[in-house]
Formats: sequence, structure tokens, C-alpha cells
Amino acid sequence: MYKAYTISRLAKDAGVSINIIRDYEMRGLLCPCQCTSNGYRIYDEQTLQRMRFVLAGKAAGISLNALTEFCQAMDNADLNGTEQSLVSIQKTLDQVQQAVRSFRRRLNCCTEAMNKK
Repeated sequence: MYKAYTISRLAKDAGVSINIIRDYEMRGLLCPCQCTSNGYRIYDEQTLQRMRFVLAGKAAGISLNALTEFCQAMDNADLNGTEQSLVSIQKTLDQVQQAVRSFRRRLNCCTEAMNKK
């Protein structure tokens, strides 16, 4: 069964504003699967999954530009572009993980110092 989403329902289910949906459309991250005769955008379940993917990427520290490049390469079945995007995303994730490890070490030093007082 096909589940259709209006822009407001998509935004609500993804936990973002309508303006975010519009922004992501303009960036090429999202595309409505159809428009009604009166101009309403209609989205599908795949678009909601794409939104969740993008939001998870952003939360992990991946830029919208990198996510856009990856999604567009995937949409265009561009294997070379997809591979290049994956390498870039993995590099960013490695940097984020290193930053988290470094911060945890510093945080542990702070809490140890507090416990000694």
C-alpha cells in the first residue's frame, strides 16, 4: 500500500519544520514524487526515509553539502561519485570520532580533578 505525505505531514513525521523540507528540496536532497493539480507536493515513504538518513548524517557531523553530493550521486546511479562521497563521509566520521575520543579524555581529566578536591 502506498503511503502519501503532504509537506506538513512529512515535516511532522521527520521532526522538522516545513521550511527544512523546502530547503532540502532546493538543495536537491529531496524531491516530491508528484504534485497535485492545485500545486500541493506529495511525498512517499522513501522520502521520509531519506529525511531520516539526512538528519542522522547531520547529527553525526556530516555537512549538508556532503550529504547532498552523496544523495545526488546515488539518485543518478553515479558509482564514481558515490564512492568519492563515501570516502569523504568516512573521513569526516573518522575526524568526528577522534574529536569525541579527545574530548572524553579531557572530560575525564576534569572529573578526576574535581574528585580530588
